[in-house]
Amino acid sequence: MRTYRVAALALFGVLLFASLFASVPTAAQEPGVGIMQSDDAKNLTHEQNRMYMYGNSDTGAPDTWSMWTHSANNDVNSDDSVGEGNIPGAANQGGGPRTFTFEGTNPVSEAMPIDNSIAIVGKVKLLIYCDVLEQNSCTKQTDIVLRLGNRDLAVQTIAEPAEDNFYEFEFFVNVEEIPAGETFGLRVSFQKPQSTDGGYTLYLGNQNSFMDIPVIEPYQPTVPGLGGEEYVSPYEDASGYTLTGSNSTSFFALIFWGLLGIGVFVAGFTFIPPIPMRELAILFTGLGLLVSMLVAPIIAGPVELAKVNPDDPDVWTIEELAQLDERAGSFIGDSFVENYQFQLYVEYDDVYTAKDRGTTISAFGYDEFAEIFEDPEVPQRGKEYVQLYFSMFHMDLRPGQAVLANLMIVNSTDSTGQTKLVPLHACMDCTNPDTGAPWQVKDVTVTVNGEDSKRFAIQPELIELIGIDSSWGGYAHGMTAVGLLLGGVGFWMSYRQNREYFEEDEEEYDEDEDFEDALDDLEDF
Repeated sequence: MRTYRVAALALFGVLLFASLFASVPTAAQEPGVGIMQSDDAKNLTHEQNRMYMYGNSDTGAPDTWSMWTHSANNDVNSDDSVGEGNIPGAANQGGGPRTFTFEGTNPVSEAMPIDNSIAIVGKVKLLIYCDVLEQNSCTKQTDIVLRLGNRDLAVQTIAEPAEDNFYEFEFFVNVEEIPAGETFGLRVSFQKPQSTDGGYTLYLGNQNSFMDIPVIEPYQPTVPGLGGEEYVSPYEDASGYTLTGSNSTSFFALIFWGLLGIGVFVAGFTFIPPIPMRELAILFTGLGLLVSMLVAPIIAGPVELAKVNPDDPDVWTIEELAQLDERAGSFIGDSFVENYQFQLYVEYDDVYTAKDRGTTISAFGYDEFAEIFEDPEVPQRGKEYVQLYFSMFHMDLRPGQAVLANLMIVNSTDSTGQTKLVPLHACMDCTNPDTGAPWQVKDVTVTVNGEDSKRFAIQPELIELIGIDSSWGGYAHGMTAVGLLLGGVGFWMSYRQNREYFEEDEEEYDEDEDFEDALDDLEDF
């Protein structure tokens, strides 16, 4: 019987000992509990970006009290407040420094971008009292330290609380993201008063102690087919779009027409007989071919294209833009901040055309960059932004060989009041840089297999078309016509001269025959 009693007491002791550990909040014991639980209310997200301070004072000395922080707006394991007085004989009698560190219990499972152009702001409600003996003259200065993971980022010293004993803080940080496995925390330090009637109360939880983290909203893909599968241009199967050729310069064609023009000179001087105006006919015909079919295309094509320097840091190509990722305070990448002026340069051989509001518009499939669009390691944001903002032009690009768009990053406010950075051609509340009139956004809906997605077409005011055939090249065709005409006239003149010569010979021959006949008649007589 005694053995059973001892066993029962031992079992009760074990359970009591275990209950002491169970009373400490699980979240406070295991900082990694939030990883991979995206639907947990404690996890920091764009929608749940407020982190609340929690804790309890169920142990002895203040430096052993459990303190933690997460994004759930309540926690049953937390006290509403913790504090101390200076009651004579109490274990925590007397003043001195107090420090409470609120460690994040739910680290992010993967790197989470934050907008470091926006401050991390918050409040800590802390009542420090010493009303009678010290006549409220004790220091109420408080140091608040912002932490990320196990390191301190910044500290703010606040001399006095604001209304209702709130210590309000604000931190601008240099970090652009919360590393995977980490989250933000807070440390609060102050002096407990020495007087018998002195003490403090630290209020916890919702409406009392918290901070707001400017988490960037996760990007929601809107263009299908960019998740790593085989790339097919969205315009290939889009309703109303037709692939047509542009005025591109073919090097094989240049070689062909160059050889043909030279061949005119060689063949002309070799095989054409010495007719009148032969040299002029060959010269005009050969030069006309060379100028119209070789010189003019070279000037309109390679020469004009060479005026654009793709290595200029402010001239961007599709290959470069597609590989950029989101950045806090930027449209995309590091350079595309507000008021940044840049140029988009695209060379092309083919273009998709369609009609929008009575205007022929052009779009590029960018099939030559399929390897980039198929690469899952290339950021999704860059690939989609190329399609959304830089693949459509609100004009007919077929007469050209390249396009140069003059763009700028601006702040745009939409009808819901939401503000974000976009290129000028997609700005909802800007003015036309040429006329000062309200900017007309050319947003076009593209339908692929019944699924709609929006594109922002670049307006003609921002576009410079490169590689259009020069008008003077057409006059060179006239030179060819003049050369052929001169050749025809020369052959005709040569024919007339030869004909007159033969007619004179025939007349002389006839006269000789008549004279001989007359002599024969005289002899017979």
